Amino acid sequence: MGHPFFIVSVFQGALMRVAVIAVMLFVAALPAARAQVPPALDFTAITRAERASADCAITFDDGPGPHTGMLLDVLAAKKVKATFFVLGEHVRRYPDIIRRMVAEGHEVENHSWDHPDMRKLDEAQRQKEMSETVAELKSLGVTPHFFRPPYGSYDAALVDQARNQGMEVVLWTHDSVDWRYHSVAQMEGNVVPTGQGAHGIFLFHDIHDSTIAAMPAVLDELATKGCNFVTVARWVDDNDHPATPMVRPASAPAPAKSGLGNWLKALIQ
Repeated sequence: MGHPFFIVSVFQGALMRVAVIAVMLFVAALPAARAQVPPALDFTAITRAERASADCAITFDDGPGPHTGMLLDVLAAKKVKATFFVLGEHVRRYPDIIRRMVAEGHEVENHSWDHPDMRKLDEAQRQKEMSETVAELKSLGVTPHFFRPPYGSYDAALVDQARNQGMEVVLWTHDSVDWRYHSVAQMEGNVVPTGQGAHGIFLFHDIHDSTIAAMPAVLDELATKGCNFVTVARWVDDNDHPATPMVRPASAPAPAKSGLGNWLKALIQ
């Protein structure tokens, strides 16, 4: 019989080889795992690389609503062109507001018909949500080029479906969380940087009267931080991005920067 220490050493060596093989197999499988994740531009990296850019795209979701006309008055007074991601059912209810948006130089884009979680719908239901909104907008002379999925919920299949209808999926970089926070200070805390160099895509909702009331102060503060206000289409063109302006929500947790486990997580994110 062999010496106990020798047997233990051999056993430990075998375990180490098994562990190394397991890690190698896991790493080899990473490309396949990553391929299942829909393509996305990491705005943390983009904004870090584009410190010189001062473009700020102000966007509003879920409208038009009863307060949107007042918001258009604010935008006109501040000489800001915004992008509206509208719901088809609201377009049908407020067609004159859509006409005014277009006449005043704002961009009008698709946000689905009635705000479902698109990942919970089958292919036909997804198609209907997007295509009926497109049809409603086209009846008013508007052709949308971008689709923002409700809740920022999307997958690779939705990206393909949107593209088949001539739209690219786009989310945001700064979320005001104005559906929860209603004061100017709270909204500014979520979207205004502490230093100079504000830029990116900013998310608000024009269905909340508190948001409309806060916008003059929010826009003024962003302007003092150096914002050059543009529409989403102009933002994409000015920043020379590919025609796939998909982004991760600002609320998504950033991968940690150290440790083997964190390194592996970062690889598949």
